[in-house]
Amino acid sequence: MSMYRFVKEGGSSKRLFVQGTLESDDSKPLKSSLKKPSSSSVGSPITTSLNLASVPRSLREGLTRHETVYDGNYPGIERTSSYRSGSHRDESYNGRIVYDGNQTHFEYDGEGAVAVPTSAGGLGMSELQAIHTNKRMSTEVLGSSLESTKISKKDDSGQRRITTRIVRKVTTLTRGEEKASVEDVRGGSVQRSSEHYRHVETESSLPRRVKISDIVIGQEANVTAREALLSWARRSTAKYPGVRVADFTSSWRDGLAFNALIHRNRPDLIDWRNIRSRQVRERLETAFHVVEKEYGVTRLLDPEDVDTHEPDEKSLITYISSLYETFPEPPTVHPLFDAESQRRAAAYTEQAAQHRAWLHEKCALMQDRAFPSTLIEMKKLLSESTRFRQEEVPLRQREKQKLFHHYRELEKYFETVGECDIEPTLRPDALEQAWSRLLMAQQERERDLTDEIRRLERLQRLAEKLHRDIKQTEGGLESVERHIESEIRRVERGVHPADAKLAAEHIEHELRAMEHTISEMFHDAHALRDGRYPQAADLLRRVQQVHDRWLNARQAFTGRLLPRLSSVRMPVQQTTVRRETRTVLETRVHDADPKFQQLSEATKWCKEKLKKLHESDYGSDLPSVQNELDKHQKEHKQIDMFHSKVEQCVHNRANFTGEELNLYNQHLSQLQKLYAELLSTSTKRMSDLDALQDFLQSATAELNWLNEKEQVELSRDWADPHINLPAVQHYYEQLMSSLEKRELQFSNVIDRGEALIAQHHPATKTIESHLQVMQSQWAWVLQLTLCLETHLKHTTQYHNFFEEVKEAEKWIQKREEALNSTFSQSEFTLDQGERLLKGMQELREELNSHGGVVSRLVESAQEVRPVKQRRAPITRPIRAETVCAYKHANVGIEKGSAVSVVDNSGRVRWRVRLGGAGTDVQLPGAVLALPPPCQGAVDAAQALRHAYDRVIQLWQRKQLRMRQNMIFATIKVVKGWDFPQFVAMGAEQRQAIRRALNEDAEKLLAEGDPADPQLRRLRREIDDVNRLFDEFERRARAEEDSKNAARIFTEQSSHLLERLEILERQLHERIASHIPRDLDSLEHLVLQHKDWETSVHACTHDVEEVQNTFRGIALKTPAMKKSLDKVMSKWNDMQSKSQLFVERLKFVEIVVNCMEENHQTISEFEIKFAQFNDLPNDVDLLKDVHEDLLRMQVVVSKQQIQIDQMNDDAENCRRLVEASRAALPHSSLPRSGKHIDLERLDKEVTQLNTRWNNVCSQLAERLRSCEAAYQLLRNYNAGLEKEAEWIDDAYSKLQAQPPIEIRPKEQFEPTRNLLTSVVERTPKIEKVNVDGGRYIREAKIYSSRCQRYAEWLCEEVHPSLDMRHLRREADMELAERLRARGIAVDPEQVPAGSDAVARELDELNAKYQRLMDMLYERLRRIAAANPGDIVTLVSGSI
Repeated sequence: MSMYRFVKEGGSSKRLFVQGTLESDDSKPLKSSLKKPSSSSVGSPITTSLNLASVPRSLREGLTRHETVYDGNYPGIERTSSYRSGSHRDESYNGRIVYDGNQTHFEYDGEGAVAVPTSAGGLGMSELQAIHTNKRMSTEVLGSSLESTKISKKDDSGQRRITTRIVRKVTTLTRGEEKASVEDVRGGSVQRSSEHYRHVETESSLPRRVKISDIVIGQEANVTAREALLSWARRSTAKYPGVRVADFTSSWRDGLAFNALIHRNRPDLIDWRNIRSRQVRERLETAFHVVEKEYGVTRLLDPEDVDTHEPDEKSLITYISSLYETFPEPPTVHPLFDAESQRRAAAYTEQAAQHRAWLHEKCALMQDRAFPSTLIEMKKLLSESTRFRQEEVPLRQREKQKLFHHYRELEKYFETVGECDIEPTLRPDALEQAWSRLLMAQQERERDLTDEIRRLERLQRLAEKLHRDIKQTEGGLESVERHIESEIRRVERGVHPADAKLAAEHIEHELRAMEHTISEMFHDAHALRDGRYPQAADLLRRVQQVHDRWLNARQAFTGRLLPRLSSVRMPVQQTTVRRETRTVLETRVHDADPKFQQLSEATKWCKEKLKKLHESDYGSDLPSVQNELDKHQKEHKQIDMFHSKVEQCVHNRANFTGEELNLYNQHLSQLQKLYAELLSTSTKRMSDLDALQDFLQSATAELNWLNEKEQVELSRDWADPHINLPAVQHYYEQLMSSLEKRELQFSNVIDRGEALIAQHHPATKTIESHLQVMQSQWAWVLQLTLCLETHLKHTTQYHNFFEEVKEAEKWIQKREEALNSTFSQSEFTLDQGERLLKGMQELREELNSHGGVVSRLVESAQEVRPVKQRRAPITRPIRAETVCAYKHANVGIEKGSAVSVVDNSGRVRWRVRLGGAGTDVQLPGAVLALPPPCQGAVDAAQALRHAYDRVIQLWQRKQLRMRQNMIFATIKVVKGWDFPQFVAMGAEQRQAIRRALNEDAEKLLAEGDPADPQLRRLRREIDDVNRLFDEFERRARAEEDSKNAARIFTEQSSHLLERLEILERQLHERIASHIPRDLDSLEHLVLQHKDWETSVHACTHDVEEVQNTFRGIALKTPAMKKSLDKVMSKWNDMQSKSQLFVERLKFVEIVVNCMEENHQTISEFEIKFAQFNDLPNDVDLLKDVHEDLLRMQVVVSKQQIQIDQMNDDAENCRRLVEASRAALPHSSLPRSGKHIDLERLDKEVTQLNTRWNNVCSQLAERLRSCEAAYQLLRNYNAGLEKEAEWIDDAYSKLQAQPPIEIRPKEQFEPTRNLLTSVVERTPKIEKVNVDGGRYIREAKIYSSRCQRYAEWLCEEVHPSLDMRHLRREADMELAERLRARGIAVDPEQVPAGSDAVARELDELNAKYQRLMDMLYERLRRIAAANPGDIVTLVSGSI
């Protein structure tokens, strides 16, 4: 029985050797089919000869001790879960593979499993449903990879040959439950198939390892194995900076995830801080090497397999699964974070969480708008909000600053790690945003509280006014009710008709006045109810009671008083007598009675007050309106109190009787009417003043707010060097938010003013002036926000630039100090010098990378605006531009206007000059911006550039000086040698030291200044060292010459032969290696070969020396001659092979360049062909398409030469590669015996040829289709135009015929002739349809061919090609061509040519059919109109 596998050597070597157990020399191969079959085909075998006699004794002894069997290292081979030999328990197998000459058995627990004939290519035991001991498995396909199997046999010469077969393996993740059973073969038979032929791989007994199935055991039922593996990878790489595992492709490409996995479990194997600074492929190489060396994880991937745009997901899953087997669960303690860091982070997290909870609580409170309905409670809320803003907020802000300081200390502590493990919502930026939201919410709440208080105060004033109105109206109703009752009694006693009429008119006037007052009271009560005033319901109920009382009074007046007044009758003559008597009586009473005089004075007082009210002004602003309101409140109080005097006059009426009473009643009625009018006028003025005051208060508040924002912006000093830009940015954001939220409130004020104007308010002019000022001020503040945004951007750019310059200067200063201190040492040891030189090189790399920062700052200096110049005095006019529109008085400037600043001494306003020689005007400085560049920024950038150039020059000088000192230190050591030490080193080492010293010295002498005294000293020292070396060499040669010349020759020849063999092996490895696939690899190979040639050239002197030594030997033996011939033969053979290899490299370069150029050209042709879509229905456009194809045909013809040249070059390259490898020994050739790289090259060339042939065939087919469609379209258009004109002419003839009612018999013959001509036209119409149909068929074939070709391109050649984008570009180009011909087409809906022709044919046929139907219908009607002899004619014609 034989067990064997390939084993890969350590390091980067790709050599394979055999390790295993040999128990027999049977040449028949070991075969079995215990593996599950793979759907992929078997790869090409790799055959390697192994001479057992040449195996070292230690290896042969190890082969008899059942060593562990490993996988081979063939590209793509992965380590598989093989069966194990030896004793196993539980879930492993105790068995072995036995070959008995005919069948192969897998034996376990002393029983045979299944026998498979070796001659069969069948599946064998791969058809087993499962072979297990205690698990029922369910598998899930996770990925696939390659695995290798081997066949060992002896050839005719007795050597053992090992054949490796590469097969694809499906990786599965397993989940299941325990079940102790062994399932039998399905159907009891074995199906055989050569396609699924497999070989069994065995390993020695190893301890049980964690299975991939453990990933999902214990997880939820709906979690797939892939998700579980991804979750494990995330947990294992958590908290590593720059590592975000989201998938099994791009997340692993940079190599950090692999290194994080290793570092999490074994921090001693990976230096995380160092690995982050390496290149991607170095990281990947380090990770793969470490886990392979330390844990034996088979290296299934190479760095170039992962560092691609699209890594193979299945291969990565397979490899990561093997890492899971090695590290099943990450340690609880993270290696990047120690206990102290965790404690600090936890302390900060706790404090920040409490702070965030407080912010969220207060923010929720500030967003609460469930305000109480009483004014007292609202004012209490406002005071609490003010206390919160003035007391609690500053205290918490101090806590916030302490918290931020704590976080900055954490950042410094974690700076070496690279990332602070703090939840994003607890970091300063998130807390700062929460603070911004809280402050904004607090401001909005205070504003809403203030508005609500103002609203409640306004409702309170309205309620007080309504109380007064209700009281006055109730008093008036009592007076009216008493008056009605007294008048009823008077009428019943008897009254003069004139007095009765006058009294009735007075009562009716009072009732009408009260009706208007009650209507206003209802309006006010509803306003209180809509405003949610607490006592609104009670007031509305009282108003309703007053209204009901008024209705009762009105009913009493119309129902009881007026019917009685209608029965009063008096003679007319009595009136005359009474009037004369009344005049005399009135004069007498007025002069003698004081009560009558009191009535007259009251009447006069009412008239004067009424006149004064009509002449009073309302005021032009808020103070004057408030003054008028205060004055009128006093006047209204006097008028209200005057009611007692009117009541007194009413009571005095009891002192009169007869004619005096009648006269008194007349004057009293006049007084009551005047007082009612006065009271109504006063109440209306009070209401108007109250509404005006309310509007002006709101308008003034808005204007004050806008003026406040205006003053803030106009007085802002952007040139202040200590300006707090984050605060300004925060203020700008708050301002924009406030403007957006205040716009509704502002609009409400505007609407209220416009409503007052619509209601014809007496102070309309005042309201209009305020509205105009508000709108203009709002527009101006909006312009100022634009200025704020612009200046904030310019100032931020200005300060950021100078901060970056300052940081760059500090950085350069530190490097300059390091150069002048650390790297200015003149005395040091060789080890110290090596470290200093390495540090110098690292410093140069830092300087080179920083040069980009300096260049960027120099460029950005041209964009910086001279912010500081805004404050500097101006000696001469400077240019400026307006950042917003400005209109004031007679000055109007648009945004972006160029002006000249004459004087900027004013803090708010600058004096500028409009135009070239325009007038000087005063403009706010906020609307002006000075154009770039800023001279200070330019000077700072230039100074930074000079400092950078200075430090670069300093580095060059220091580096040159350090190299000199390094050579001087080496020379000092060399001069300290004595002759025994010199001889003990060996000639090669001595020559290497001498050569290195001379090369370094020559470089320094060539780079330095010849006048430098240090260089002159170096020249002297080097000459002394060379003389010392020459002296020691002369003495050494003299000693050597004194020895046996034959021994010298033997040593020289063996030493030279050993060197030549090393060089030859290197050359053979390069010749046998795969040819490079890109120019970078080729360039690297060329440089390697040049180094090799340099090494070979260095051996020329040794070859000549060996020849000279041989010639100097007197007695030459055949062995010496053979040794010399062997050296010379190897030397000449190496020269010829090197020349052949150089020729091969040249041809490889030509082929790679040619393939890249052809690939680019073919891709361009393919994309151009992919842009072709449908054939147009326009002849000119179709001609353009044909011309485009012809032009492409010319280009394709020229490109064919390049394709042919590529094929010839590829064939020559293959011939040279085969020729160069033909001269190699058998051991250096590829183990498969085939040139895989050449086959790959042939495959790529074949693919290019296939694509090129497709391009050519597409071009030929499209040219043919285009030419055929062009001719068909021309014929179709000519026929269509002709037939359409004929049909239109027939329509005209039909329309020209007279109506049927006029002589129908005479119209029969012309109609029949016209129908006959139409019917005879049918063949031509059909001809047009045939031509159109042929065109449609050709166009659809063309479109289908284009579509298939485009789909083939997307699927096979260019998977990332966006066909919709190309199709859209083609449609836009076609639409543009149609538009150039006067045809307007939507680029999104460009019709296909076949569709357009089909529509035209449908229209033509429909028109033709409609014409025939009309003619048939006309003949039928003519027949119906003439039922006589004409009927036969009609029937015959039809």
